[in-house]
Amino acid sequence: MRVGSWVRIYEQNARVKVDMRFKNGERAFATLPIEWEEHNALQIEKIVLKIAEQVGKGKTLRQAVESFYGVNKDAPEAVLAPSFEQLENTWNEFGENKLELQQIKEKTWKRDYKKSWTKLEQVVEEKDYTNAKDLLKAVSKTMESGSRSRKQVIQHLAQWLRFAVENNYLDKKLWEPPRKESKEIRDLVGESLTQKQLTVPIYDTEIEELLESISKNRETRAANRWIFALQLLACYGCRPTELNFLRVVNYGGRKAVYCDYQKRGGGGKTEKRELFGLHQKWEKDWNLIEKLEQGYELPPFGSNDVAEAARKFLIRQPYWKKLREQKDIKVYSFRHGYCWRLHTHPDYMNKIDTRTAAQLLGHSHETHLRVYGAWTPQGSIRERLENILTQSIL
Repeated sequence: MRVGSWVRIYEQNARVKVDMRFKNGERAFATLPIEWEEHNALQIEKIVLKIAEQVGKGKTLRQAVESFYGVNKDAPEAVLAPSFEQLENTWNEFGENKLELQQIKEKTWKRDYKKSWTKLEQVVEEKDYTNAKDLLKAVSKTMESGSRSRKQVIQHLAQWLRFAVENNYLDKKLWEPPRKESKEIRDLVGESLTQKQLTVPIYDTEIEELLESISKNRETRAANRWIFALQLLACYGCRPTELNFLRVVNYGGRKAVYCDYQKRGGGGKTEKRELFGLHQKWEKDWNLIEKLEQGYELPPFGSNDVAEAARKFLIRQPYWKKLREQKDIKVYSFRHGYCWRLHTHPDYMNKIDTRTAAQLLGHSHETHLRVYGAWTPQGSIRERLENILTQSIL
């Protein structure tokens, strides 16, 4: 073709599709009544050159096409489904954009977003779709209602469609996805058919007995490193992966533990934060700040999946096995234990509100209420109000 890269052609529904991209970033599409066949190559080249010339003189792409083929005012305008090639190219550009802006890591794109593309690929292979609503609905039906995977796939596809519409790859009138956290998105995700089991917390006495058990049974360098890791999880309530992002900072002469980890999600990144040991006795007796400052060794976590490495270590510990016979504890039970302590321990009950608790744990207030709401005392608001009113009367 003797036209610049601003004009592209490809096949759609066995016809010729013209795609023009202008200097201001806007795009225009048109389908020509020419079959996408090799023997039509010369005809295609000639007509596209003429159309490009007309557009260069000021006509819109639609006007240029109509000047050669006319328009049937009585016939309804056909709504054509984008080709698989167009969807795939747009998806790849969407990924490149997210990686360039560092919104996701490359392994997340190759692993999680790849799963979402596979779901999309399955439904568009079976049927052509002409709008976002029907496409998202079709994809959602391939997964269990309310499941985490279904929610993630719908979120990924909505992000992609939003990118495609904003960059004029797809018609906004047909392909603009529902807003984040809208009722339409919630309906697409659906409600879980099975009640999600809440991760149970590991309590203070259980933590201390577990650590003592490991120390007695395994007087080794590896055991001591794991004891240090579990002490950090218990004292600060951090995520297992955050063990790789801890450092000691100095705030006006006061040393504190700081976490540089930022979790990426649909709502963006979480904030870096200071960690607070609710049991100051643990922090002091276990010398956590001093050990972090001196670079005390943590266990080798292999592929950086800290939770999995911790699980493999704990399942070999006799006391952990004993606890598992009583309740379904997991590595995240240390984090849930921290939250339980925030809201139910006598020293903290009704003193730390849920928004502050969410900040301590490094997630949104919505997440805190949804995931950790079981530890939030229902009567806390009334009790706080009664305390305030009593004090004001006095």
